[in-house]
Amino acid sequence: MRTPWYKFSEVTVAHQGWELWLMRAIFSWLLWRLLPVDIPYVHQPVPNGLGLLFNLTFLADGGLYAVLRMIFGLALLLFTAGLVPSLSLGYTALLLTMVGALENSQGAIGHHLQLACLVALTQWCVYCTGWQGGVKALLRPALDRHLLATHWAKLVIVASYVTSACVKLIASEGRWIGQLPDISLQLIKTHANVYYDTLWPQTGWMATELPQFIANHPHLTRIFFTPGLLLELFAFIALTGRRAGMIWGAGLLAMHLLVRWVMNLSFSSHEWLLTIYLINVPFLCWWGYTWLRQRMLASPVAVPTDK
Repeated sequence: MRTPWYKFSEVTVAHQGWELWLMRAIFSWLLWRLLPVDIPYVHQPVPNGLGLLFNLTFLADGGLYAVLRMIFGLALLLFTAGLVPSLSLGYTALLLTMVGALENSQGAIGHHLQLACLVALTQWCVYCTGWQGGVKALLRPALDRHLLATHWAKLVIVASYVTSACVKLIASEGRWIGQLPDISLQLIKTHANVYYDTLWPQTGWMATELPQFIANHPHLTRIFFTPGLLLELFAFIALTGRRAGMIWGAGLLAMHLLVRWVMNLSFSSHEWLLTIYLINVPFLCWWGYTWLRQRMLASPVAVPTDK
C-alpha cells in the first residue's frame, strides 16, 4: 500500500542499489573535501560544542592528525562500499564534528560543517539501530537499511531549511520580508570584509552599485528575495516523492547560487547535499539516458533505396 503524500516523513523513495552507492560515494568525497589538511588552532579560548566537554587542541598535533586523517580516508572507503557503517561512518562523523567544534571555539561561529556533520551523524544512528539483525547486518547492512539512512539524511536536510526560515521569522518578529532592503548594509559589510582580508579594493558593480540599487528599490528587492524564504519554510514538500525532491532541491540550490552571486557568501556543502540527496543527479543522468535511448529505438529506421 502506497504511503499518502501528506505523511511526508514516511515517504521513502525506492532508490536502487547503484543510486545509494553513488550517493555514499559523492557524500564521502564531500566529507573528505570538508576535512582540513591541517589544524592551526592550538588553543580554544571560547569553547563551543564538544569543546565544552573536551580539550580538542590535540588535533593541532601534526603527526597525530595526519594519522587520524589517513584513517578518515580509509573509513570513507569502507562506508562507500557499504561496509561496517556503524564504525566507518561513526569515526568520520566524530572526527569532522570535533574539527568543527575546535574551529567554533576560536571566538567566531561558522556553520559550513554543520549540516554535513548532522547528515553523517544521523545516518550513523540509523546504521547503529540495525543491531537487531545480528553481526552480519552491522558489518554489511541490507538495502533497506541504506534506504532508511538516506531517507533520514533527507529529513535532516529539510528540517535544517525549515528551521532556518523559522529563525528568520522569529528573530525579526515576523518582519523579515519588510526588512529585506536592509540587506544592502550586509552587502557593504561583506565586501568590506573581503577588502580587509585581501587588501584588494572591491570596485565591481556588486560592491558599489548593487547596495544602492537595493536601497532605492525596496519592493523589487522583496519580490526578488522572498521566494527564498518560502522555499526554506516549505522545504518539507521535498519529502513527498522523488519528483518533488528534485524540484524543491533545484529551487534551494538556485537560492544558494543567487546568494553566492549577490552576497559573495558560499554554502558549497549545502549545495552538494542538495545535489546528492534531493536532486539526485546520478538518477537524472540515468533517466535522461534511458529516455533518449527509448526515443532513438522508437524512431523509424531509414530504409535504403536505389536512388
